[in-house]
Amino acid sequence: MKILDIAFKDLTRSFRSAFAVGMMFVAPLLITGLIYFAFGGLSGGSGGFSIQPVKVVIANLDQATNGFSVGELIVTAMSDPDFGQWFSVTIAPDEAAARSSVDRREAGVAVIIPADFTQVALSPVGKSSIVIVQDPTLTIGPSIIRDVISQIVDGVAGSKIAIGAVGDQFQSMGQTLSNEQIQAIAMQYGQWSQQLGQALSEGKGTALTVRAPQGDAKQASSSGFGAVLLAGVMAGQLIFFAFYTGAYAAQSILREDEEGTLPRLFTTPTSRATILGGKFVGIFVLGIVQAVVLIVASALAFNINWGQPLLALLVALAMIIAATGFGLFLMSFVRNQKQSGMVLGGALTAAGMLGGLFTVAVPMPDAFKTINLITPQGWVLKAWDVTLKGGTLSDVLPIVLVVLAIGAVFFTLGVRRFQHRYA
Repeated sequence: MKILDIAFKDLTRSFRSAFAVGMMFVAPLLITGLIYFAFGGLSGGSGGFSIQPVKVVIANLDQATNGFSVGELIVTAMSDPDFGQWFSVTIAPDEAAARSSVDRREAGVAVIIPADFTQVALSPVGKSSIVIVQDPTLTIGPSIIRDVISQIVDGVAGSKIAIGAVGDQFQSMGQTLSNEQIQAIAMQYGQWSQQLGQALSEGKGTALTVRAPQGDAKQASSSGFGAVLLAGVMAGQLIFFAFYTGAYAAQSILREDEEGTLPRLFTTPTSRATILGGKFVGIFVLGIVQAVVLIVASALAFNINWGQPLLALLVALAMIIAATGFGLFLMSFVRNQKQSGMVLGGALTAAGMLGGLFTVAVPMPDAFKTINLITPQGWVLKAWDVTLKGGTLSDVLPIVLVVLAIGAVFFTLGVRRFQHRYA
């Protein structure tokens, strides 16, 4: 009972602090809310999260060959109404006008198709590149546009390889391909590539079946891509402030030591293990309350689907254990409250940045995702990412076990250091 009494006392003190309450609950919801409204969260009418379409200006300088133009194919594909929710397309007369539109912020992205693009595409030799100029303040829209263009260009590259292969066969027979034959090969390859892509996406006629996880389908149908993105942002904030809370709550040991409360407790018949145990329980319970409130509040306010409830609970508990252990470990190296301020503001922020908590909405290279895993925050983020994307228990459990192991190691080291200090 003494352990619970000490834990209840620390919890009461934490909830009476306006600063602590603000950092635990208000700050993460406020940051996520700002991102929600910045992307026009209420503009969809249904209350769902939506991304404002990016204005794209295309300067198609491509010269048609025998009436066929890859540049026109790109313009037609990007003007498809299905892409209207992501970007809107206008045509510029030349490269200078397209670049000027981006410079004047009249467009977010400029796509410049060179004059020799079709000629090079229909030739087995040569190289030509599409130039993409973007507003540096945009991230999501330009990435989508690059993906769309890359898919088209990949098809063009494939047709070029096919033309080269057929051309080699003709040369071995002492013949050369005519322009009409080259164009026919390119068209046939394009049709085959389109049919193959459709077959792969539907899982028909191939040994490969492409299937989206149930969680992805549910989120896509309810709130779309933006909701998945917002869920990742909220997960990053949840993790950062959970670790902040763990360290801030562990700071109470230092505060009571300076105030003289802790030394007086040590003079009572209550053992040091019981006193420290009560404080550790208080930190853990505080983390549980914070996680539950933030998950429920974000689900109601931003329509975030946190995945299967049992998996979300499992990941949340692992996160709290890791945050508690990491907070105790950090504070065990601090001698007073003045030093703890640098740890809370510096070490946790650096670990959060290294763990990828602030770049969830930004496309990052795979190497950076690997670097994330040198921090406990990175492992927790990976667990939430799999859960939010509809992962199963077999997908999440190995990551959760790593998070629990990390939390247990930090917790053990932190407890031993505090016990040694107050022995």
